[in-house]
Amino acid sequence: MNLELYIDNTRVDLFKDEAITITDTQQNIRDIALVFTPFSQQFNLPASSTNNKIFKHYYNNDIINGYDARFRVDAIIKLDGADYKVGKIRLDSVSMKDNKAHAYKVVFFGNTSSLKDIFGDETLSALNPLNAYDMVLNNNDLLNAFTDGLQSSGLKATNTGNRNITLPLISLQGYYFYDSASLPQFQNNLHSTSFLDLQKQLKPAIKCKRIIEAIETQYNIEFSLDFFETALFTNLYIWLHREKTPVTPPLTPSNLTPTSYGINFEQRSKKLTFADFTYTGSGTDFLTNNQLVVSDEYNYSIRLVLDTDADRDLETIARDKLTNELLDYQTRITPATNFNVTLRNLNSGTLSSRTYDIEFRLNSNIGASFDAETVRITRTLKDGTGATIGDYSYNAFSLSQNVFIQDYIPNMKVIDFMTTLFKMYNLTAYTKRGSSKIFVETFDDFMTTGNSHDISKYIVVDKNTIDRPIPYSRINFNYSPSVTQTSLRYLNQFSQQFGNLNYSAPDKYDGQSYDIKVDGQRSQLINIIDENGDLTGNVFGWWVDADSKPTLGSPYMFYNQLVDSSTYPVTSGQYATYNAPSNAIRNPLTGEALQSLNFGIEFDEYTGNLIQNTLFSRFYSQYIVKLFEEQARVVKFTAQLPSSIILNYELNDVFIVNGQEYYINSIRTNLLTNKSRLELITKQSAYTPTIFI
Repeated sequence: MNLELYIDNTRVDLFKDEAITITDTQQNIRDIALVFTPFSQQFNLPASSTNNKIFKHYYNNDIINGYDARFRVDAIIKLDGADYKVGKIRLDSVSMKDNKAHAYKVVFFGNTSSLKDIFGDETLSALNPLNAYDMVLNNNDLLNAFTDGLQSSGLKATNTGNRNITLPLISLQGYYFYDSASLPQFQNNLHSTSFLDLQKQLKPAIKCKRIIEAIETQYNIEFSLDFFETALFTNLYIWLHREKTPVTPPLTPSNLTPTSYGINFEQRSKKLTFADFTYTGSGTDFLTNNQLVVSDEYNYSIRLVLDTDADRDLETIARDKLTNELLDYQTRITPATNFNVTLRNLNSGTLSSRTYDIEFRLNSNIGASFDAETVRITRTLKDGTGATIGDYSYNAFSLSQNVFIQDYIPNMKVIDFMTTLFKMYNLTAYTKRGSSKIFVETFDDFMTTGNSHDISKYIVVDKNTIDRPIPYSRINFNYSPSVTQTSLRYLNQFSQQFGNLNYSAPDKYDGQSYDIKVDGQRSQLINIIDENGDLTGNVFGWWVDADSKPTLGSPYMFYNQLVDSSTYPVTSGQYATYNAPSNAIRNPLTGEALQSLNFGIEFDEYTGNLIQNTLFSRFYSQYIVKLFEEQARVVKFTAQLPSSIILNYELNDVFIVNGQEYYINSIRTNLLTNKSRLELITKQSAYTPTIFI
């Protein structure tokens, strides 16, 4: 086979005797939490004139604007002129001989592996597209989010699909009861408490699909809808609970207002971006698509002039939305005259250019009105000379009460959010040749769509190895440790954590224990009992610890349930519906639980029935049971596969050797010798597609 490597669309020179080995691996049975991706071992590229141009003589650190090895660059491996693998190349080092560059040491990575590089360590709070779901507290947003849900601020939800934001009944303090006969002075009586009191104990939730969409927008990637468009996912929400600290001052003789742990009703705020300002025509308009593009030859400064009443306690924050970098933070008592927020020495750093999308945020616990504001951008050369200005203006405004989604979303990395979903639903991600889309589907679905290849005549028959495929005799599916009082009681009563599952092999053969740990919280919910001892069907979550104090825990995902409370209307407003968490998604007509978020079988808090359809039974049982089959084997072959197979196989294909079918666990191909080392799993039974609801 003719091997070619392209880096940034330029064909690279190769050593004639240099082995390039590419490994494709599936969710390896030695670590069932892995998501597969192709990668190569480190290999060498000659320091030829062509390659020196590509890597810009990296060995010479005196070169300005040379090759930046901190970043991986696009690469394609071609076999016989056809694309074999598409991904990234990382430059590791340069080997020298006789004080001259001899070879560049590089590693090839497949596209899927770059997800972690794309997301880096950024957290969900860095997802700027989520600000489309910010709420305003003075236009019934909270009440509508509680009784129906919101599409966006000021727009009530009309169905499950556009119920983007809810205010679920998850109490951070009070334990609620229901008594239609009691006097209204009992604050925790869900029948008579006022919504104004209730809302102080609640926090909103957002549909997880909106987070996926925000990730796609922010990082310019596209996921397939194979899984993300199913009801099992579109009904999944994440609770916006980041801190357990109070948002109001503690009780004192001079402050008799009860401490609140939910939404901060005291703070008034405003966000300003370049998009809010209008170029006045004075000087130079530096903005491109409401962003500031800074080249390496200039320094920029930005001065925001603010004019408000004196003696206001004001917090100002400036950050770059593109990098989430904090550019300025100040607290001040506002003066009688206008004052400035100034950002100095904005430059491209070590890059040839950098784009800034700056957000100014103003916070105060006292209402404040601002007169028309101005922004001046000043550009100078690096030595401070050649100043050029550009002026922009904005209308008068007042600070208002808001719920900014990015303030409340859990402190969770984007990659950890994705990993949690992958572990919960046993998902697999992959790319297809000729497409930049990232395909995401359940492992079962992935394994049902492969093709079969008879490779018997390509097997090198000198030797093969047969291993046992069961490295574990016990597998534990674990959520994060319990933190809520209801789940701690469950743990004490049953000696098992709510939502977890311990799976053991039927026979006690040799093996070790393996834990799948999901960074997420599960909690038992409470079906409220009325004054007669009857279940009301009004369910709530009680997010307090063993001492009945607000607690935090890991991020909490749940299926949102629009509860029909017409028989037992809630609050003094007597609302007939409200949003609440559920550990299962339900049939909207019968209320039957269709799918649980627990790994093990648990009781349904809404109906009292056992929920048989668990995460394990629907998404893991086929894969795990196949590992424990008595006749299962891992067989290792060496094969001289032709280019027709090398170029077209997928990891969900089935290889046939002498009539025996095998699933692919890994393929390690030496592109110099064209020999592939195959690790295959005997196919005892076929996978069946995931049954979605």
